[in-house]
Amino acid sequence: MISRRLISVFLSTFAAMAPMCADVLYEWNFDDLPSTNLTQASSSGKIKADWNLDFDDTMTNGFGQLIVRRTPDGAANTYVPISAKAYREIADEVWIQADIDGWHFKGKSASETMRLGIVHITDEERPHVLAQIILERTDSHQVSIAAEAFGEASKSMAALPIFDSEQNDAVSFVLYVNKKSNTFKLHYRIDEGPYLYLGEGTTSPNREIRYLRLGFSGYFNASGEALRIDRIAYLSHNPIESAQ
Repeated sequence: MISRRLISVFLSTFAAMAPMCADVLYEWNFDDLPSTNLTQASSSGKIKADWNLDFDDTMTNGFGQLIVRRTPDGAANTYVPISAKAYREIADEVWIQADIDGWHFKGKSASETMRLGIVHITDEERPHVLAQIILERTDSHQVSIAAEAFGEASKSMAALPIFDSEQNDAVSFVLYVNKKSNTFKLHYRIDEGPYLYLGEGTTSPNREIRYLRLGFSGYFNASGEALRIDRIAYLSHNPIESAQ
């Protein structure tokens, strides 16, 4: 299966893309050879960086996708430090985007969970999260989406059980974090449809933008099970406005 991002590249002109690319600070499109581990995946953003750990059998498939396969015995989190240059460019606002080409969760127990966001301090067991997206299978045929924040004075948004355990249409999630106002907002869209508001919350004033974090918990190893990640990006502009 060819990812929708690869198709859209051919439909877009270089002139239209150039202004936007300058604001994509960190980006992974997973256009690597088959069986490339996450730590070896090419970085295509303005600032080149590598993830620090791999997840079990999680690797690219040669079609612009990262296929998540893991067990709880492996690493739970991987990080990218946010450089001083990137921090200067974002000022007080940052957008985290996850483009997912779909999933099929089939484990006997509902445990598959993905987290993507920003942390203040890294830790394998309990990272100090500023704000993050959490996609979680919460029942045999139910997947919830939310955004979380932790620390003093923080407030997470309520989880919304709006997806099925099998998602064949592409989904994009955009988490907006504003450090000046200590707030976050979460939007999503299906395929090329309009972005829809999901919720918002409050971040702790005592936590800073220091690391990009990707984390998984639960089992992603049932026969035929797959989470297909098309793109992860850390941006200094609003991708929702660019998509309108």
